[in-house]
Amino acid sequence: MTASGVELAICGSNVTGDISFSCALRCGGVVDERRSPPGGRGDLAGLVDELCRAHGVRPAALTALRLDVGPGSYTGLRVAVTFVRFLQRFGELPVLAVDSLAVLAARAPAGAGRVHAVLDARRGRFHHGVFARDGERTLALGESAARPLPELLATLAAGDRAVLPAALAPTLTPALQQRGATVLLASAVAAAELFAAGLPFAPATAADLEPRYLMASYAEEP
Repeated sequence: MTASGVELAICGSNVTGDISFSCALRCGGVVDERRSPPGGRGDLAGLVDELCRAHGVRPAALTALRLDVGPGSYTGLRVAVTFVRFLQRFGELPVLAVDSLAVLAARAPAGAGRVHAVLDARRGRFHHGVFARDGERTLALGESAARPLPELLATLAAGDRAVLPAALAPTLTPALQQRGATVLLASAVAAAELFAAGLPFAPATAADLEPRYLMASYAEEP
C-alpha cells in the first residue's frame, strides 16, 4: 500500500465466537475498526458504511481489501464473501485472502517452536494448521486440514505452542499440555488483525474467492 492508499479489511469468520462481523480501515497509516455488538448478529454493510463515512471514504477510493476466508462461521463467511464479490464487480479492487488459522497463529509471539492453530470442525474433527513465527512473518509449514483429535495430538512435540479459541479450552487444553505444548487462548479476533505484518495473504478474484466453512465437505478429509 502506498502512503496515500486506503485499505479495507473484513472479517466474518467469527473464529472465537464473540464477534459476528468486523471491518477495519487503514488510511494514512492509521487503523480504525468497527465491530458488531457482543452477542449480536451484526450488519456488515452497516459497519462498513459507518466506518467509511467516519473517514470520508467512498468505495471507489479503496485501493485494496483484505479478507479472512475461514474456516469459520457459515453465515458470516457467506455474507462477507458475497459482500466482497459485490465490490469486486463494480471496480478494479485488489483482494487479498488469508486463512483464519494463520490469523490465529499470528497471536503467538515470535520465537522458537512451531505454532498449531486449532478450530472446532465438529463431528469429532478439528481444523488444524501448523505455522512458524519468524520475526513478523507467519509461515505455513504445510497444508491445514480437519483432523480427528488423536491425529492432531500426534503432530505435537514438547515446546510447541497451540492457539485456540477460549471455548475449546475445556475440551483440548489438558490433552495438548500432556503432549508438552503451551496453550494460548484467543478471544475477540477481528478485522484490524488482518493488517498485521507478515500474514500469508494470496490474491483472490471473484471467481476463485471461496469461503472455508467449519462443517463443509472438505472437513471430512483427513
